[in-house]
Amino acid sequence: MSRNRQPSFDLPTGLRLRPWTQADAAGTLLAMQDPLVRHYAGFLVSDRNQALARIHRSAGAWADETGAHWAISSRSGEVLGSIGFGQLLSGVESGSVGYWLLPEVRGRGVVTAAVRVGTTAVFQHLGWHRIELYHAVENEPSCAVARRCGYLMEGVMRDAMRYPDDGRWSNEHLHARLASDPPPG
Repeated sequence: MSRNRQPSFDLPTGLRLRPWTQADAAGTLLAMQDPLVRHYAGFLVSDRNQALARIHRSAGAWADETGAHWAISSRSGEVLGSIGFGQLLSGVESGSVGYWLLPEVRGRGVVTAAVRVGTTAVFQHLGWHRIELYHAVENEPSCAVARRCGYLMEGVMRDAMRYPDDGRWSNEHLHARLASDPPPG
């Protein structure tokens, strides 16, 4: 894998994990209309300029070695989801992962496959020691993704997230995976 060019990956679900492009702005805006995406999103995008700015920042993270962001897409390029790894603090060999997925591909193992592939790529490319995964306590599907991907439960963070859709404070499960952990079964 080239250290400068962000790789793409085929997912076992027939979908693709690929770097974001400017052409994905419309797909990002459409995704932000989905009630479940909005409910758990850590950020919201409400216009084309915001979508393009987000895509631009995401595209630069791999080259800057501060993170990795991929679109989950159909073979034809339609955006169906997102997965992103971001560095927690500059100079610290750890980060966090977040994701969203549209309804038509939920429940098919897409996010599990994407998190597994992305985790491996990030550990190899960025040399991180630790990746954290947070989700709202009541979000059982995300808890299941964390478990299937080898992210161990470490506890509950009280009022750790304020969601922009409705301003609610949320208790969050904290899961983490170390580069030295065995791969998930």
